[in-house]
Amino acid sequence: MYRFKHKMSISVILMIINFVSIILIISYLSGKTLGYEMIINDEFSTYVKDKKILNEYYFEKLHNTSSESRKFVKSDSINFNLKLIDKDEYLETNEAIEFLDKNINLYVEGYNLILDGKKIANIDGKEVFDNVKERLIKYYLKEHNLENSQINWTKIKEDVKLEKDVINLKSLLSEDELYDFIISNNKNNNTIATVEIVARKTYLENNLGNKIQVVSLSSQSNQKEQYNKKNFDREVVNEITYNNDKYIGMRRVSSKTLKPSLSEVQGNELFYLNNPSKNNVITSPFGLRWGGEKHHGIDIAGNIGDPIFAAESGFASLVSYNSIYGNYMKLNHGKGVETLYGHCDVMFIKEGEYVTKGQIIGKIGNTGRSTGPHLHFEVRVNGKADNPLNYVAY
Repeated sequence: MYRFKHKMSISVILMIINFVSIILIISYLSGKTLGYEMIINDEFSTYVKDKKILNEYYFEKLHNTSSESRKFVKSDSINFNLKLIDKDEYLETNEAIEFLDKNINLYVEGYNLILDGKKIANIDGKEVFDNVKERLIKYYLKEHNLENSQINWTKIKEDVKLEKDVINLKSLLSEDELYDFIISNNKNNNTIATVEIVARKTYLENNLGNKIQVVSLSSQSNQKEQYNKKNFDREVVNEITYNNDKYIGMRRVSSKTLKPSLSEVQGNELFYLNNPSKNNVITSPFGLRWGGEKHHGIDIAGNIGDPIFAAESGFASLVSYNSIYGNYMKLNHGKGVETLYGHCDVMFIKEGEYVTKGQIIGKIGNTGRSTGPHLHFEVRVNGKADNPLNYVAY
């Protein structure tokens, strides 16, 4: 019985050897060889010669995907079927590895970066975007030469959200890739993220006729600043807003007049007057206008009902109405100085009444010859109209 089984085993082995030999002979004669078809996600992908090396490489790839910041979730499936294939059909091992890298998908835990409801990129986590945000801010600060300026705030204007998701590893952007992606799109007017920068700058201003000379103090020494201040009319602080590489606008935060008050002046020295209105937009300057007409004051934008302030203490020399100024008031401040306030809606003072500097004396209106609500403001010195911007800080 034992001899029979032993003979049977030898026979089976010989049959298998003969079968394989026949297959090899047929393969050789037909130009074919034993290999494997590689199946990814139950679909044929390509032919390969060696499945062992590919299996080991694939295992290593899965193993190296997991880290503290990235958790491996799933992958495409990969299987091999033994098959006779043409010798020129299969990929060599290095070609098969390149094919595997290109076509196999590994999935990890990651985040969708969403700006204003639009998906922008896939990233590992919040730290990636935070680092990119800091780099974007530094980039645009440098673009506007603001590295040494006082910065009120910086922010990304878009609503930023990170949604946890299962992400294809190939689609994850690194910090450098995300930064380059945002910068290149922003430069090509396809804005991805908007960095808003609000900087605060101090200037010295000097009125030269109807023009204003402006000097920044940011890069000057204290000694130089003191020298400049003696030669300028006012020191102003402006907030300047930028969005990415674009200048958006400027808002005046404060203004400090560097001239003395009227009570301190000697001779023809210029002096300081309070602003007669809380608004700071000049809609029509002092001097010649259309048609050669001379404008004896400045027009300051405002809304009906906005307060009018006395620019200096003095007596109300005239409270009246005419077809040009509408309701208007004139104050006499002494030393040959008068101020006039035109197009008023309401006037709170009477002729002969004494008012103090900064007192509310009326409300802005649209009376007389006026194209819209505003305050017409004049300064007269010894009966002659002078540019109000020589005396008030606008």
